[in-house]
Parts: sequence; structure tokens; C-alpha cells
Amino acid sequence: MESTTTKTKPNPREKANIVSVLLWWWTIDLFRMGYTRALEIEDLYEPLKEDRSSLLGDKLEKQWNIELENSKKRKRRPSLLKAIFRTFLLDYCNIALVQLIVEFVIRLGTPLLLGGLLRYFRKDAVESYEVALWYGVGICMATAMNVIAFNQAIFGSFHIGSKVRVAVCSVVYRKALRLSKTALGETAPGKVVNLVANDVNRFELVSVTIQYMWAAPLSSLIVAYILYLEVGYPGLIGIGVIFTVVPIQSYTGKLTSKFRLQTAIKTDERVRLMDEIISGVQVIKMYAWEKPFCALVELARRLELRVVTKSSYIRGIYMTFNLFTTRMALYGTLVLLLMSGHELTADKVFVVSSYFNALSFCMSSMFVRGIAELAECLVAVRRLQNFLIYEEYQSSNVIICKQSSSNHNNHKINSESDKISEQDIPYIDTNVENHEVLENDDMEKRNGIIDIMTDSDHSIIRKEESQVHSWAVKMTDVTAKWEVGQLENTLKDLNLQIEKGKLYAVIGMVGSGKSSLLSTILGEIDLVKGETRVKGSVSYASQEAWVFGSTIRQNILFGQDYDRHRYQKVIKACALLKDFQQFPQGDLTVVGERGCSLSGGQKARINLARALYRQSDIYLLDDPLSAVDAHVSKYLFHECIEKYLAGRTTILATHQLQYIKDVDGIILLEQGKMKYFSRYQDLLAYQPEYSVHLSGEDEENCKLSMQKRNRGQQPFISSSRNSVSEISEIEDDEENESATSQKAGIEETSRGVVKGSLFIEYFQIGSNLYKASFVLFLFIVTQVIVSLNDYFVPILLDAEEKRHLANFASDNRTNVSTNATSLDTDILPVTTYVYIYTGIVLGVFVVGITRSIFFYKMCMTCNQRLHDLMFNALIRTGMRFFDTNPSGRILNRFSKDMGAIDELLPKGILDAGQMNMMMIGSLLVTSVVSPFLIAPIGLMFIIFHWLKKVYLSTSKNVKRLEGMTRSPVFTHISATLNGLPTIRAYHIQSILKEEFDKLQDLHTSSVYMYILTSTAFAFCLDVFCLVLVTVAIFTFLLMKDSFTGGEVGLVITQIMAITGYIQFGMRQNAEVANQMMAVERVIDYIQLPPEPNLRDRGLFLKKKNKQEPALPANTPKNWPLMGNIEFNNVYMRYANEFPPVLKGLNIVIPAGEKIGIVGRTGAGKSSLISALFRLAKVEGVIDIDGTNTGSIALEDLRRRISIIPQDPVLFSGTLRRNLDPFDEFPDKDLWDALEEVELKDAISNAGNGLESRVFDRGCNYSVGQKQLVCLARAILRNNRILMLDEATANVDPHTDALIQRTIRKKFATCTMLTVAHRLNTIMDSDKVLVMDKGCMTEYDHPHILLQNSHGQFTSLVKETDMYDQLVKVAKQSYIDKYGETQ
Repeated sequence: MESTTTKTKPNPREKANIVSVLLWWWTIDLFRMGYTRALEIEDLYEPLKEDRSSLLGDKLEKQWNIELENSKKRKRRPSLLKAIFRTFLLDYCNIALVQLIVEFVIRLGTPLLLGGLLRYFRKDAVESYEVALWYGVGICMATAMNVIAFNQAIFGSFHIGSKVRVAVCSVVYRKALRLSKTALGETAPGKVVNLVANDVNRFELVSVTIQYMWAAPLSSLIVAYILYLEVGYPGLIGIGVIFTVVPIQSYTGKLTSKFRLQTAIKTDERVRLMDEIISGVQVIKMYAWEKPFCALVELARRLELRVVTKSSYIRGIYMTFNLFTTRMALYGTLVLLLMSGHELTADKVFVVSSYFNALSFCMSSMFVRGIAELAECLVAVRRLQNFLIYEEYQSSNVIICKQSSSNHNNHKINSESDKISEQDIPYIDTNVENHEVLENDDMEKRNGIIDIMTDSDHSIIRKEESQVHSWAVKMTDVTAKWEVGQLENTLKDLNLQIEKGKLYAVIGMVGSGKSSLLSTILGEIDLVKGETRVKGSVSYASQEAWVFGSTIRQNILFGQDYDRHRYQKVIKACALLKDFQQFPQGDLTVVGERGCSLSGGQKARINLARALYRQSDIYLLDDPLSAVDAHVSKYLFHECIEKYLAGRTTILATHQLQYIKDVDGIILLEQGKMKYFSRYQDLLAYQPEYSVHLSGEDEENCKLSMQKRNRGQQPFISSSRNSVSEISEIEDDEENESATSQKAGIEETSRGVVKGSLFIEYFQIGSNLYKASFVLFLFIVTQVIVSLNDYFVPILLDAEEKRHLANFASDNRTNVSTNATSLDTDILPVTTYVYIYTGIVLGVFVVGITRSIFFYKMCMTCNQRLHDLMFNALIRTGMRFFDTNPSGRILNRFSKDMGAIDELLPKGILDAGQMNMMMIGSLLVTSVVSPFLIAPIGLMFIIFHWLKKVYLSTSKNVKRLEGMTRSPVFTHISATLNGLPTIRAYHIQSILKEEFDKLQDLHTSSVYMYILTSTAFAFCLDVFCLVLVTVAIFTFLLMKDSFTGGEVGLVITQIMAITGYIQFGMRQNAEVANQMMAVERVIDYIQLPPEPNLRDRGLFLKKKNKQEPALPANTPKNWPLMGNIEFNNVYMRYANEFPPVLKGLNIVIPAGEKIGIVGRTGAGKSSLISALFRLAKVEGVIDIDGTNTGSIALEDLRRRISIIPQDPVLFSGTLRRNLDPFDEFPDKDLWDALEEVELKDAISNAGNGLESRVFDRGCNYSVGQKQLVCLARAILRNNRILMLDEATANVDPHTDALIQRTIRKKFATCTMLTVAHRLNTIMDSDKVLVMDKGCMTEYDHPHILLQNSHGQFTSLVKETDMYDQLVKVAKQSYIDKYGETQ
């Protein structure tokens, strides 16, 4: 859809040598660049060849297809996990090899080396200095190997996880392109976005922890054996403690996965609700439904957070076990050793302690975490798996027959057309009458027609090929339904043969099956029986115009090459020239998502132009004429359908019955059954009431049109009128186009939105600083107890060594008199030490649990409030925000960013907080024991601080780029799902797949660089920790007599632990800083300015602005009593920097009058409604019943005006919720309203009545039925002022008549403003307002306006086919009102 041509840099990893790779030298340039300036999209590296989305998607899709085949053969459910495992088996095996070296050689060997070193420091040491030196060198070497290998393993794991994520996203997108219409109805775009935003992220963490699933149990057995050799059975007690905790933690992991599934379901529901709200926000604002929708979202959010809170508490318990397990294991072993009378020595105790640390990291940290992550990942895999086995679009629903190509006269025709093609047409406005090019003669042949020029007058001689297979579409006994479980068939026993090169009209009431008939030809609807055959390629223009966020040119080309000549002809035929002149960059203007910057008519014509530009054999046009003005409708029918598509097979579904006399066949659908008429006179004989809509041209005109219309004989010729004004913007400027579209696709950064500390802002907005201070105090108390526990071990050791020496001395009966007594006075009884030790260990557990629960409770409060504030601000901000921000970008805030704040941020803060405290605690203990290390530690911290500064400036930039490149991926998915039938009709899935892969590759670049920066940073920290360990070991060796073995053991184990703390802690600190970007992006939305004059301005403003602006005045309960409307010098603009779209309006509309509003496309008709509802910036005064609408609350204003909008919006749920979302009316009123709009029977027959299901965006209702539901809403509200914004544009004449009749009956005394394309709906109005370029040009009774033969209104009426009839209606209306005519 959108040409993504971002220039990226070559990846330096591809050319880096082995030393550079192992020591991460190749990342230095990136850090230098990130530190000196802000990184831009252009600074991203190209993804590695092995990381490309297309390659990974192909690999996984191949394995998934094999898995599908195997599951069918063995009659079991297919497993996505197996497919992933087979795809990435080799990658995981490579990492497992590195893991083997790290875990079993380095990690298990280091404590033995430490034991050897500590034996040198015993008072009765037997080790020599040289041996101790070798032990010291061995420890340093092992640590160095660990630094290199562990970081490579971590990076490799994250990298594989990233590859799995990309592959799964690619496969999910490919599946989305194949979803059936039914599956699409059940799958909101928000749900697919959530799968791609949140669920796939599980693969990255699982890739790290999965290696411990096999390594940890194996490691445990080896450690148990070593400990048994070292200290006997007491060592196994500690192992027993760890193995007791692991099942408890594993159970919590299982619970986490259960809650994760529940969370995902709740998040899906919330994101789907958000997606619908964003899509229908204009309707929500016009109905003043913001507050109730806030309540709905808050409820969905509360239900989601209830589950998130449970999993958070489990996470808190898990983190406490991390502190407690190792210490409890050591406690068990030491106490048993003491009680059983074993000698406690430093080398024994610290070897045991080191092994418990290693085992705790493996088992109770990584293994248990792995179980939790794996469980959560399996939930995500199940959800993805369920999506991947959804029902697919069945290409077998329609049989495509190959075109029989004839080479008859080929040479002659080609040579003729080649001569003609030499005449290039430079501009759109060139007079093409004498230079008409017979484009694509091969297409002419496919249509069974050959046109050749024979004389200077360009008279056309038609030769026909063999007419043996003259049909283009053949339907035999076709019965079809949208859903298998549906009671009624949508189409019943259709037998139809569409002949080549002819024009057919499909007509019928709302819901009769017109769009379903076209969907059957496209293969979108499942056949119950019968078959549909289609000969040739198909082009399709959908009823609800689909426009995606890109340039207008890209919307029309839609993946095809730019053929300037054909493109110019198409936009001329679709009357887009004038529109392009109005746009700032012509056809290179970027339209917002869903074409939000275009009018309904412009969207419809761009949608039609896309269908025409694609050269096909069959054209399916689903009511393209309804959304445009009458004169444009007439122009489009003659220029596009009659002339441009002459000789092409065209099926036009329409409500514009004035055109059916010009067609070759009429297909009338009534409740899914078909009647075929070859002439419109036959239709009139069958249903005379249609004559009302067909009258208006005299007999002579009818005869002329019948003689003129013989479609097979029409040459392929465009308009012969002289040029419209030149449009120089339409140039073949591919570079400008791609540059523009690229800028449009990428989100602006939210850098600098929050001044001051984000942390303080986060806790201040969500909770308060007193609670935050109390939680910080609990963190400090926990760490004090933990450090006390660690410091107590050498005290205990020292006491036991002294006791041992004392006992040894007393046994030898030497120096008993003084020494023994002096030793005994310092040493407490063993039981006292045990009691103290027990109290400390229990304190760690109790205080740790309390801290975790309080912390998570506070975070959940903050998160609930942040979300509510963001939604409150979003729903209350002006419409301009929604016009300029694609829904993918907004959904990104509510899905990915809120997901990060809910789950990753609290986990990150707790991890980082705990690690920071442990680090500070270890450093304090180390400094107390060995003061000489204070200087190197201080120096190291200065270096760390600088490294962190360099890293964070780069990492934050990369994280921002990751967020910016992620949004277009979501927007692309959302746009694809909204336009799926069109995409499939044009068979451009492969182009969109490539486009998605490009967007994914851009995102992959940023993710790769993010993983890269964090691992390189961790490596640097580890190197400095290695230096500290080396300094400490060799200093101790030089100063042996100054330290006991216990002190040396404590310091070395603490420093080695610091390595882990710093590695994990600094990474978590940086992770928290980056996750705080999500908070910054959310706060960015919280600070969105509300619309002026809102009574309820949202929670944030109430808190922040102490002096609130005065609230707008309350309106009387029964206001407006009459319904007088007065515009006084009104200007309206959509943004301050934009020119006004309404200019100097001065209009008085008396109470109870019916006003028709007409004008050409873009004249400002719909803007007038926006002004009345104050959806944009209004200058001047609009009075209703003497009250200035600018001075009252917007809620009151909008609630007191009813509207039936141009694009009817239904929300998924039940019909009751769509009529009366917040239970304001009893059931009787709802049924009465449905009866008024003749929907009561249809709803009753559906079986569930008011509880009948409405799919996403009401896709199981026709546009006309949606419009009737909107009318029922207006009837329920029963206001004095009613606005109809082209409300009957997309409905058939019968429904049109029903709506008009109902409105006249129910709103007879109301003031009514009707924006109309079909002039027959407003000819009996009290007055007609004619708009042009935002100004009022005429305003009076239609009969009086028609007296001015040169007036704009008169010219608009003349352009219809019913001039005389409309004049009569206007005249009769004038007589009825005033009793006489002028």
C-alpha cells in the first residue's frame, strides 16, 4: 500500500571479525553516534539477511503447512509450537552449546577454585603461596571466560527470540489476508493488533529462559554430589530447601499462566472496544456519549487489572523467594553442621554458599522464571494457534475460468494500435477526441471485441469473435449464507448468466442481498449449494469506500505501475480534477487513515478510480453513485460506466433507479431471491411503483437512450469535452511521493513531553508521594535485614573458629588459665547464634513479602489511574486529533504501551530496586570488611555512571525509534483488515505482504539495535567487575595476615555476586528507563487539551489546575423549546493554521422549518453540521432559541440535537446496546422505535430480539439497515432539532421513502436540516440553502430559487434526470405553504 523506502545503513556485524564480535568492538560507532546526537530512522542498521521478515515468514509458514498436513493425517490439533521448534532448532542448539560451557564448566568450576584459595587463609593453612596464586589466576580466568560466553549466550537468545517474533508476526499477517468474511466479522482489527503487539513478545524472554529448563535440573544433580563430598548430609539439606521452594515457585508460574490467559482475553476486549471507539469517535461526540463510554472502558480496564493484580502479587512472592531461598538453604546447612558438631571453616562454608548461589540462580531464578515464561508463552501460542486455524477464504467458492484468447487479426490490430500509441498525451486536459488511444488491445480481444479505425472520421467498425463462450459470470442454483449457523439463506436458488461486455444493474430493497450477490462473485461468501463461474479478472469498488493512509495516487494505483496516460484518463472520468487542484500537493497529498481528510464523495470517487485503473475483464461496482451529488452521479454514470467501461462486463449495484433504463439487464433481488429483466419496461410491468423513480424524462429522450445504448458497439473512448483547467501537480514524481508517504507513516517522538523526573510524575499522577516513600522505606528495611544476614555468616564463622581453637587448646591442657577464659567470654552459646540467625532469616521473608505486596498494590493503582486519565483525555479532545493520528498509533498507546506499564514496568522497577539495594548492600558489606577496596569501588562507580550515561542516551533513542517504527506495522494490519475484500478482489496480497515485510524489517532493525546496546553495555560492566575481582584477590594474597578466611570468602563471594547484580541491575535500570518511555507516551496523551466548554474536563485537569476555568452555564431542562437556529457571521476552521471552511455565514432558520442543504462536493455542507455540533473551531455566534451555543456545555448542546450521520456507525455487542447503550429507555420504547423504521419483524425473526448480535462495526448489517438503526436512535431521543447528513445516500428508494415518511411523521414539528445529494428528498423543504466553497450563495424556498434560471440551485436541478418532476414538487410545496405562487 505504501512505499516504504527508508534508507538504512549497512549492518557492521556482517563484516566484523571474531575478536570484534566477542569483545563487542563493532558497537563503538553506534554508542559514539547515540551519545553525540539524537538518532533518526536513517541511522538504523539494515537487518541481517537471516533476520528478514520475508525469509523468516517463508520458513515458518512452510513448517506450519507441514504441521497442518500431519495433523489432518493423524486427526489431532495442529501445534504451532512444533512448527516453531522445527524452524529454529539449529539456532537453539548453537546457544545450548554455549550454555553447556557456561553452566557446567565455568559456573560449577569457579567455587572449587575459590575453596582452594580460601584454604590458604586458614589459621592452620597448609597451602603454599604459589598454589594460592594459581587458584587466584584460575578464578580470574574463569570469570573472564564467563563474561565473554554468558553475554554471547544472552545476546544469541534474545536474537533468536526476536527472529521467532518476526516469523510469527509474518505468518499471522499472511493468515489475516486469507480470513473468511465470517472469521473477519468475529476478529476485530484490535484483536489481531493485540496478538502482534503483546502475545508475540513472549518469545523473546522464553528464548533466554528455555536453556535453563534442561541445564538447571542437570546442574542441580552435579551440585548435590559435590556438596555431599564437601560437607556430607547437611549439604543435601540446603539442596532440599531449594527443591522445596522450586515446586512452590513452579505452581505460582502455573497460576501466572492461567492469569495471563485471562489477562489476554480482557486486554483483547478492551483493545477491541478502544478500536471501535476510535473508529466511531465522531458519532460518540455527536451523541454526547463520552461519559458512558468512559464508564464502559473503565469497567473493561478494571476487570483486566483485577487479573493483572493477581499475577503481580504472585510475581512479588516470587521475587521474595529470590532473596530468601539461598539464604534459607545456607541457614539449613550451617545449623545442621553446628548441631551435629561439625567444624565450620571458611573454605567449606563459602564453597557451599557459592554453590547455593549458582543453584539458586539456575533453579529458583531462571528455571522457575522459565516455567512461568513458558507457561505464559504457551498461552500466547494457543491464542496464535487458534487464530491461525480460523476459517479461511475459500477460493473454491468461485471457479475461475481462463479466458479463451484468439489470435485472429492480432498482427493487424497491434500494428494499428502501435501507430496510434505514438501520440503521447502530455496532460490530463489534452483534448483526446482526435487522439484517442485504444489502450491494451489485448483487453479488447478478451472482451470479444476488436475496434479498428477505417476512415478519417474515425467511424468504428465492429467485428465480433466467435460467440461460443460469450458469458463472463455464470451462477447455477446458487444458495449462499454468511454464517453456517445462520437460519436464513442470504441468497436463494440463483440462476444467472452475465454476458461479456454488457452492463447490468442490481437493484432491490435494503438487506435484499445486493452486496451479497457481488460478494458471491468475489468468492467471499460460502455457497450452500450450486456453483459460480467467473471468466477473467475482476475489479471491485466496495460500497463503503475504503481509503488507506497514504497518497491519493497510491490509493488509486494500489500496487500497479504508474501509466501516466491511463491514470489521467481515469481521474478525468472520475471527476477528480477539481479536487486535486484543491489539495495542497495534488494527488501526492497524503490522506489520513480511512481517508479522514476527504469528504464522503471524494472517498467514493477515489474508490471508483482504483477499480477503473485496474484493467480487468469484469467490474463489480457496489453502489458508487450514492455518496456523490446528483450532477456528479450523472457525470460518473456517463463518463465512467457508459464510456470508460464501454465493452467491459460491468455489474452495478445501485439505488439510483434513474439510470437503469440505460442498462442491458436488470437483476432485482427480493429477500435473497432474484428476478431478471432484460428491459426496464418489463420491470415496470412487474412492479409499477418503480415508475415514480424513473419518470422525469420525456419519451423522446428515453427512445434516444435506448437507441444509443448497445454496449457491445461502443468504442473504448473517453470524454470528448474540451479540457478542464490544467493540473500540473500530476507528474511522475516517484521520489516526492515516497518521501511524503514515509513522513506520513512515522510517528513524531514524544521526547521532552514530561519535564522533571518521570518516576516522580508516574507515582504522583497515579498515587501519591507519601505511599511511594513508605514503599521505598520497606525496600531499605528489607535490604538492611538481607545485608545483616550476609554479615552475620562470617561473625558466626569467626566465633566457631575461636570456639574450635579454644576447645583444641583445652584438649591439649596448655595455656588453660587465661586464654581459654578470654576466648569464652567473647563467644555466646551456639543456641544463641542459631536463634539470632533464625530471626534474621525469617525477617528477610516477612519483610520481603510485605514490601512486594505493598509495591504492586501501589503500581496497580497508578496504572489504573494512568489508563483512565489517558482515555478521559483522548475521548474529550477535539476531532482534529483523530483526523491527524491513525488509529494504529492511538491503539499502540492503549495496547503495547499500557501492556508495558501493566506488566513490564512494575516487574522492572521491583527487579531494578531489589538489584540496586543488593548491590549497595554488598558494596557496604565489602567496604566494612575491607576498607582498602573503597577507592577502586569509588572509581568503578564513576566509570559506571559515565557508561550508563552513554548507554542510556543511545538506548533511549533506539527505544524511541522502536516505538515509532512499531506503529506503522499496526496501522498496516488495521488498514488491511478493513479493506480485505477489495485487496482480495485485486489479488494484491503479495504486494501487501511485501509491504508488511518492509515495515517489519524496519522495526526489526530497531529491536536488533536495542538488544545490541543492552548486551554491549552489560559486557562493559562485567569487564570492570572482572577488574575489581582481580584487584581484590591479589590484594588479599599480598595482605594475608590482615584478614580471616571468613572475611576473604565474604568479600570475594560478595564481589562475584555484585557482578551478577550489576549485570542484571544496570540492565534492569536501563530497561526501567526505557519502559518509562511508555509512561511518557501515555502522559503525552493525558495532556491532550480538551474541547472548549466541556463541563466534565477529565480527571487530570481537575487535579492539576487549582484555579479551574468557570464551568459553562447550565441549560434549562426543556431547552431548546422551539428550535430556532441563527448563524451570525460564522467562520469555522479545522485547525488554527488552516483556512476557514465556512466563511461569514449569516442564516436564520425559524423553529419547525425543514431546510435542505445542497452544493457540490467540498462545498461545506457537512462542515455546517460540524459547526452546529461544534466539532471544530467556530468563530462567530450560533444561537439556538436565543442561547449562544458557544457559551453552554458541549454535552448539553450535543445531547439536545439528534443526527442521522452520513456513515452510520454500529458498535459490536447487542442491538439493545446500539439503540440505548446505557439503559435509559424501557424495552417497549425500543420495539416501538424499531417498528417505526420497519425493522421489528426482521429483528424478531432473527431469534434473539434486542439481544441479537452485532458484529464488529456492524458488518452483519447492510448499510441501509445501519441507517435505519440510526433513525431509531433519533426517534428514541425525540429532540427538537434533527440533522440528516446525506442519510439516505446508500439506501434503495423504498427505504429512502420509508425514512422520509418516518421523519415527516415523527419529526413533523421539529427543525430539520437535511444535507442531500438526491434533490428529490428536499424539494418540498421550507427552504433550501445552497453552499459553495464554504459560503452561502442562495437561501430561499426551492420554488423561488428555481425562478432564477441562472442560479446555482437551478443548475443543480437541471443536472438531474427529473427536472420537470422536481419543479412540480417545489411548486406544489410552495402552494401548500403560501396558498399561491409567484
